[in-house]
Amino acid sequence: MNQDAAKGELRLCARLGLDDAAAQALMAAMRAGASSRGALVLTARAPLDYVPPFACVELEAPWLPPRVYVPADGVKPTAHEDYARGMYYSLDLSSCWESACLAAVPAPASSLDMCAAPGGKTMLMAARFGAVHHTANEVHPGRRGILRQNLEQCGMPQVRVTGQRPDQWARSGETFDLLLVDAPCSGQSLLCKGIRNPGCLGSGMVNGNAKRQKGIMLSAVQCVNPGGHIVYTTCTYDPEENEKVVAYILKRMPEWEAVEVPQLAAFRSTLADFAAYRLLPMHGFGAGGFCCLLRKK
Repeated sequence: MNQDAAKGELRLCARLGLDDAAAQALMAAMRAGASSRGALVLTARAPLDYVPPFACVELEAPWLPPRVYVPADGVKPTAHEDYARGMYYSLDLSSCWESACLAAVPAPASSLDMCAAPGGKTMLMAARFGAVHHTANEVHPGRRGILRQNLEQCGMPQVRVTGQRPDQWARSGETFDLLLVDAPCSGQSLLCKGIRNPGCLGSGMVNGNAKRQKGIMLSAVQCVNPGGHIVYTTCTYDPEENEKVVAYILKRMPEWEAVEVPQLAAFRSTLADFAAYRLLPMHGFGAGGFCCLLRKK
């Protein structure tokens, strides 16, 4: 490991306020790159009584979303014919954890996944509420094609796929009951999956992403109906891209408030005076991430 990466690890652990044991565990997980844990969410093609045709494990996890299964070690769901048939969508368990915020949201009449590709958050939302009047948005044309393909394979052709920037949505005047904002980020959790991500621990990448995330959220808050919700998530650990982004929005937008998610109480962040939640790889539920549920008063 080079010196800059080592300094970045220490800086991250300090920002997170971790004690020595937790800091060592996080750094070991980032270096080992073996924290990814698979999960699958059943799709619209799967009958209500469908059960995956391979071994799955029972998790003691009150936050586990509906119609989500965790394959046993050694099982490769994407190699099974049911995956090709679109019966389920495969993703990291930490993404499922992030979507647990939806447990505190009433069923929306309309919803928008603002940064949707490749489609995991849309799949999790649809498993809980259905996908009627749902829009999946992706700015990048190539990623939008992947998103569209995944939705069609999983039996969701009714989902509207769009390619607008967040500021274009803000100017459009269209509003929704629920927004999913899985914001572009430094992706520090990729290290815990064994995926190279040069610079993700550096202040330049972190601060650059934090600035972009604030811009996305300033647009997103303009697209929500009164009483509606935003689920803000990232797959990174740094507070600059997580708690501080939410704090920035709450300070500028007094009509918004953070909402408690009882299912995630064990993961409550100690770095904010509002309800926000962080998963780290040593928790055992995947590579980790951050989530916060916001409500427009």
